[in-house]
Amino acid sequence: EGRLEVLYQGRWGTVCDDGFDFHAATVACRQLGYTAAITWTHSATYGQGEGPIWLDNVRCGGSEGSLAECAHNGWGISDCHHGEDAGVVCSGQRLPGNSPQATTTGHLGEVMRLRAGTHPGEGRVEVLRHGEWGTVCDKQWDLAAASVVCRQLGYG
Repeated sequence: EGRLEVLYQGRWGTVCDDGFDFHAATVACRQLGYTAAITWTHSATYGQGEGPIWLDNVRCGGSEGSLAECAHNGWGISDCHHGEDAGVVCSGQRLPGNSPQATTTGHLGEVMRLRAGTHPGEGRVEVLRHGEWGTVCDKQWDLAAASVVCRQLGYG
């Protein structure tokens, strides 16, 4: 549970509570690797964030794979202030065999995930682009690239 933040263009920012609802919380929690949302919060319940407010008027149906797939005003287009930061409370149980997926990042709004690993934090790197998941080619893949992916997926 906590304030919801997303990584976009290498910077962490918050999500405004305008339009944010249980469907959006469900998508966010699933993207973080949890089975479900318990509730969502508004008015900076978990404190005010800093930096950009990346998403405003997020409208999800509930079945999307990530917040990037939900309708919103556009990255960084917001009339909110940090007193309107959204938060989520997710179920305490992680999805079995499913590592948490990164929040959106990159100039194209890519979303990354790990698939087919035997343990959390292991697996094939996949990227969502134009609504389709694809694998990452290993040509010139090195420890530095792996470290970036691990950080983006929340593995320090």
